[in-house]
Amino acid sequence: MSDTVYWIWLQNALGVGNPKADWVIEQIGSPEKFYQMTEQALRDTGIFASKEIQKIKSAKLEDAEKALARAEKYGYSVITPPHPDYPGGFLHINAAPCALYAKGDMSHLEDELLITIVGTRSATQYGLDSAFRLAYDLAAAGCTVVSGLATGIDCAAHEGALAAGGRTIGLLACGMDIDYPRASHDLKERILQAGGCFFSEFPFGMRAFAPNFNIRNRLVAGISSGVLVVQAPEKSGALNTARHAMEQGKDIFAVPGEIFDKSMVGCNRLIQDGCKMVLNVYSILEEYKGRFPDKIDPAQIVRKIQAASRKNTPTPHNLPRKVIPVTPASEPSNIGMVAQETFTPVRKYSDEELSRMELSETAKKIYQTLDAQPADCETLAQSTGISASTLMAGLTELELSGLAQCHPGKRYTALPKI
Repeated sequence: MSDTVYWIWLQNALGVGNPKADWVIEQIGSPEKFYQMTEQALRDTGIFASKEIQKIKSAKLEDAEKALARAEKYGYSVITPPHPDYPGGFLHINAAPCALYAKGDMSHLEDELLITIVGTRSATQYGLDSAFRLAYDLAAAGCTVVSGLATGIDCAAHEGALAAGGRTIGLLACGMDIDYPRASHDLKERILQAGGCFFSEFPFGMRAFAPNFNIRNRLVAGISSGVLVVQAPEKSGALNTARHAMEQGKDIFAVPGEIFDKSMVGCNRLIQDGCKMVLNVYSILEEYKGRFPDKIDPAQIVRKIQAASRKNTPTPHNLPRKVIPVTPASEPSNIGMVAQETFTPVRKYSDEELSRMELSETAKKIYQTLDAQPADCETLAQSTGISASTLMAGLTELELSGLAQCHPGKRYTALPKI
């Protein structure tokens, strides 16, 4: 009897997302040993109620065998905890899935920086633009984008990653044979063609019932290093994902929104509660340059994103990549206040030290101009003679390298030599 069959049986017997499966593995040792336990032995554990024991003993091994055969027939992989492609992030979460039904390439996930992007189905154009652009830039930088294949923010995130030529992963809240949502049918095919994958822990035939989404969300959070909430009202499944991420000790990011926009209340409150506000993709990437040095190379990230943007890749219908920021006409200015402050010159790195850091020539030129007194982009452009787009790329490289800091009003200072 295949070990995989017993894992499928365990998931069927206890139900998807049951934390008691963790107890079984920790205390009993394997699904097969658990299957062989008598009713009395199950009662003696003190863990299972009478109805649970009845369900466990009524679960048929033949049903698990049929599920495995069906998966093999239709080209799905069945990935269990001992499998080399089982996502390592799931080994450290509550109610680790016993069996995943997968389509596509799930290999080498441990070598990638995975970022989850979630948000409301009833997305505004601002939300769709933000999800698409952030996913595009993350994928261009070499990250893998994860989402839930739902309409709205999820689909925009998957589309953005694909437009950049990147890899993306989708997690379903139903069986793999259920075409839900129908709007994502073509998207799933393109995810596979681009080397991505999608998977589910729900058995074949299971429809997308409302409780399934919250069960699924622990995996949407658990597979990634961080979760980005793009747009979420006060009550949202995206916030449920964020709560799972918080419990799992993952990074949580949020896109800010207008304070009177009900669709952004959830994001604004996450920021108020201490989650990191995202102003651009670098707000996310800078958190991982120490943990993923081979992935987040400050000298290369900006160039990768620019190179992807230069490709003639069409923007999907109704999901424009460009985000046009809305600037209040009467934004308060602190220029007068800044002019009256006294600044101590920053102790800076030498040209030789900067060369050893492998900074671009643009970044070095900007760094030499920066000091303790904040300077805005217009001032820096005039001082260096560098165009606005190239200037922003250089400033981003300096931020990721820990050589510059951005202050309110898009003003920059040099950080002191360590």
